[in-house]
Amino acid sequence: MNAALPLSCRLGERPRQTESVVTDRPINPDYHQMKDFPVIPPVIVKDTPRPRRLTTLEEVREYVDEAMRLGRPAPWREVWHRLKTVASEEEAIEAIGDLRDLLVEEDLLLPDSKP
Repeated sequence: MNAALPLSCRLGERPRQTESVVTDRPINPDYHQMKDFPVIPPVIVKDTPRPRRLTTLEEVREYVDEAMRLGRPAPWREVWHRLKTVASEEEAIEAIGDLRDLLVEEDLLLPDSKP
């Protein structure tokens, strides 16, 4: 038996895979997403009752996750998916940049007033 294969393959099952909407690459259930990454400069979002400051990748994921529960159009789903599948610093920077662009487009991004 090949120990390098996932347990499900060794038990005779086919590995579960889905296609990523954004990158069209297979996503394995054992896929390791990047847990956290600092956001510099922070993303400051118009929010009620006061602006919301997002300083880590985890905070950005939580914000987009909340926005998705409210119901957002397709560009939000694409950003949400990219944030969920971030596996490297480069992917984190690109996904956060995409969120910034989306927030600018929807007039939800505030300038960072702190140096």
